[in-house]
Amino acid sequence: MSLPDHLKQLRRNARERYESLPWPTKTDEEWRRTDPSLIPSIPADWEPTSSGLKAGWDLPTQDLPSGVILTDLETAVQQFPELIEEYLFQSGTPEGLAKFVALHQALATQGLFCYIPDGVKVELPIKTWVEMVQSDGAVFPHLLLIVGQGSELTLIDERRPAADGTTPVLSDEMAEIFLKKGATLRYVHLQRWGPSVTELFIQRALLEQDAQLLNITIGLGGRLTKAEIETVLSGSGARSELLGILFGSGRQHFDFRTLQDHRAQRTFSDLLYKGALTDDAESIYAGLIRITKQAQKSDAYQANRTVLLSDGAKADSIPMLEIEADDVRCTHGVAVGPVDEEQLFYLMSRGLPHLEAEQLIVEGFFDQVFKRIPMEALREQLAAEVRHRLIHHG
Repeated sequence: MSLPDHLKQLRRNARERYESLPWPTKTDEEWRRTDPSLIPSIPADWEPTSSGLKAGWDLPTQDLPSGVILTDLETAVQQFPELIEEYLFQSGTPEGLAKFVALHQALATQGLFCYIPDGVKVELPIKTWVEMVQSDGAVFPHLLLIVGQGSELTLIDERRPAADGTTPVLSDEMAEIFLKKGATLRYVHLQRWGPSVTELFIQRALLEQDAQLLNITIGLGGRLTKAEIETVLSGSGARSELLGILFGSGRQHFDFRTLQDHRAQRTFSDLLYKGALTDDAESIYAGLIRITKQAQKSDAYQANRTVLLSDGAKADSIPMLEIEADDVRCTHGVAVGPVDEEQLFYLMSRGLPHLEAEQLIVEGFFDQVFKRIPMEALREQLAAEVRHRLIHHG
């Protein structure tokens, strides 16, 4: 792909950062519970090919409003250079996964670009998908999403498994989201990678004044997933609702870290992440609420709940607060434990087999999140996924 000079320089700088940063170790706080030796090592001069990754759009049947741009990142670099220069890799420096952010910026060439101009409401959801075409060692998908002033969009961003999912592969990916004044976005990251994929996922969303974000992160596939979900509320009145669902089985490992970064007054964030683990699956959740001095009269909430469905499953939850303002409301809570034995006994005493009783309890456990997802078809899909996994691994 032919790149403009500023992107060539950016890639050179990123490659130098990647080479200069040390490989993480288990003594690093960010990696204490996820073994960094499980992450495939990619040389800085490695060149990804276009054969390993395929991405596209499933568009609504109705015509899209004038001015909406939906294209692949390579086309956007050539056809919309001003927008690319203004926004690509301009969401700020993510606070986690620094070495792998640099690797992504050095090597990312494929991905999707979505631009919604000011004052446009896209009525029906748009679905994007990224899938492995063949094992290629590593892939670097990038999503660049801009929702203009007063505009509205629902986007479901899905990761699909490859037909041949046996060869180990690294997906080092990033999503940059820009919400202008008064914009509304409902964004779903649905991860269904195959069992050989190691996923590093960095998402950074910037919310201007009165912007509203519903951000749903769903982790189902992959061998190992380490995700950094950062939401920056930089404009007064900005609001974010952050929902997460994960279901782990076998020896899957999930490590989710979130940042609710309040930088302006009267901002609001509400986070609810729920997980269920069976077999020898593991999960880590670490969430930081940060409220700066400028963010007076802000509200922030954070809750993480995980249910363990087997003796071998393990979960850790680490809530963190960093509050510099004195006129705020902020709460957090965590809970990790097995299925409620009294609920299980009650259902089984009514004649339900153990597996069906457990299935009902887990579906009810996730229902608090399902009810907050406005897309009925997605709610039904997720419920079916959970049901299938409970039956398969029961």
